[in-house]
Amino acid sequence: MTFSDRLASSEQRALTLACEAFSDATHLYQATPLSASGRKGQADARMSTNDGPDAWIRFDVAGKHLVMPVVIKASASSLGAGVIVNRMRTRSTPEDNRPLMLVTQHVTPRLADELITKRIPFLDTAGNVFLQAPEATIMIVGRGKPTLQRLDQTSRSTTPKGMRVTFALLTLPGLVHEPYRTIADFSGVALNTVNLAMDDLMDRGLVVVKGKNRVIVDRRRLVDDWVGLYPTRLRPKLSPQRFTSWAKDKNWWLNPEALDPQARLGGEVAADILTRKIKPATVTVYARGGLAPKMMSKAMLRPDERGDVEVLEAFWPVEAEDRWGLPDRGVVHPLLVYADLIMSGDDRNREVAQAIYASYMAKKNA
Repeated sequence: MTFSDRLASSEQRALTLACEAFSDATHLYQATPLSASGRKGQADARMSTNDGPDAWIRFDVAGKHLVMPVVIKASASSLGAGVIVNRMRTRSTPEDNRPLMLVTQHVTPRLADELITKRIPFLDTAGNVFLQAPEATIMIVGRGKPTLQRLDQTSRSTTPKGMRVTFALLTLPGLVHEPYRTIADFSGVALNTVNLAMDDLMDRGLVVVKGKNRVIVDRRRLVDDWVGLYPTRLRPKLSPQRFTSWAKDKNWWLNPEALDPQARLGGEVAADILTRKIKPATVTVYARGGLAPKMMSKAMLRPDERGDVEVLEAFWPVEAEDRWGLPDRGVVHPLLVYADLIMSGDDRNREVAQAIYASYMAKKNA
């Protein structure tokens, strides 16, 4: 039995969304729900009781890892701070003596003050968090209550995190057959996010089980759905920034010394590299952890809301690129280039986008 077998759907949802919100709020760190089987030594003795942890969360912070036992209250707003503190302190703690962490939909500033005073860690679906451990201390408070849309599960494969799962399935042939943990690793999301996204894809008839394998049955429809939603669902979450380049060399982006080694070209410049059928008017760069100072200097970039250089956060794990099998590692996957071109609305870009689809995507097997 895993923790997902024991939790109500509202609790599972709160746990998943809280972990996603932590990653969104911190930008650099990750939180991942762990199954009870992953904490076997601590889980077995409490699996049939209500006084131990409901689940565990693994936090990856600045190269350090820690696992926190958690108690999930899908909504703590109706409970007074004193009641919550009492309940947290009367429940058993695991053998490693870490305090139980409260996971809930929203921790108000007032409740946060009381929990912090009592040294009770918490995490909510808005990204508010208090974590104090030998490995790391993180405190974020004051983030507003999430809108109801954030808890809407009707199409979990089309949320920003769900779209990362779909992107991985479309860009890594054979990934759909692999265990959910592997899909999570190559999507850069929590395991529960994969569970919800895959269930949704199956409910929509885009993924089916044939024999012992899962199969994408309508790849073109899945591509069209992803590309259609990308500009409004996922792209705005990638911290887009615009610049103007004052470099004398207008093709500065072709100079490897001007780019961060971890940066990848997208949009029109990537289309030019892949097809040689377009003269780029804009430059799109997907970078990790923000714009590197070296790139700012070499390209002579200056912030400009109307600039023709756009920089976005790379949203896929770098390990995924090894399985893309592209001839040029300096560009993003053709699916993303295709999406950038379609989004532009330019007729010429659409023609090039179709050429990219035919060359790099149409013959790929799921």
